[in-house]
Amino acid sequence: MDLRFNLFKMLTLLGAGMLFSLTAYSGAMAHGEKSVGVSQDAGGKVKWIMPGPRMLDPVVFGSPAQPTAFKKDIGVPVKMRKVSADGKSFTMTAGPTPFSDRFKPVTGSFSMDLTDVSRFDSMQSKDRASGEFRFTDPSGKNNYVVKIKKFIPMGPGRQFFGGVLIDGFLHGTTGFGTALMPTMYSYGAFWVVGELSINGKVVAGNRLVHVMTSENVRSPESSGYKLLMDKDLPHKGIQTHLILPPTVVTPEGLKPGPVPSGFKLPNGEDQPFIHIMYDTNKMTGLPIL
Repeated sequence: MDLRFNLFKMLTLLGAGMLFSLTAYSGAMAHGEKSVGVSQDAGGKVKWIMPGPRMLDPVVFGSPAQPTAFKKDIGVPVKMRKVSADGKSFTMTAGPTPFSDRFKPVTGSFSMDLTDVSRFDSMQSKDRASGEFRFTDPSGKNNYVVKIKKFIPMGPGRQFFGGVLIDGFLHGTTGFGTALMPTMYSYGAFWVVGELSINGKVVAGNRLVHVMTSENVRSPESSGYKLLMDKDLPHKGIQTHLILPPTVVTPEGLKPGPVPSGFKLPNGEDQPFIHIMYDTNKMTGLPIL
């Protein structure tokens, strides 16, 4: 991959909404109060996701003859897709994304508690989320802490389902959230304004933060830790995703802005997003698939 490619420009073209308009669908019509607690102790497996292309699932993205999943804010424009030599299928994104198969092992831990009361967005939402997330970068020189600063009970122009979603589906073919992630079951997810600290210093207090605990969506490390296609999902296990997109929360709404990650890519620029995977989770409140 040519890291001279302007990654932040790529993300801006895709749109912060496409990458992180993480609304969700739940098949159940009844909606009582639900709560889950998820954590991972220090010493568990943690991955830092590097920029890279995302393979395009034909179930989600169709074919050059009949493209799908190009809707603004959640899909991938056709011009940003590579095509096979015979012209019959899409292969991968034309530039790097936060959803690649490239990763580096790091260290970290987290704990979070979620309560889902309100099905739809409202300033009177009774949903609740608390938690703290710690991790290092691939260099081992930087120690990060992400804290919840402000709960987001209403999405900016799209549903955040009161701020917390428990026991639902996201992404892929659902039409809710970026299609670059597979159609996945989510034990719990939330959206907040977060505070990012590096080595004890607060470097940003207005970042959009999304956290989601889902079924396993990546292959084992021995198989490359690849982000799976829909047909390859095992529909079991548990992983937690922490994502800080290149998006700032302002009084005027969401605005593009690179995360001051402090981690240098080979081209000398800071990685403009943070995507952390926690792979050794414990959970209460729901059975693990």
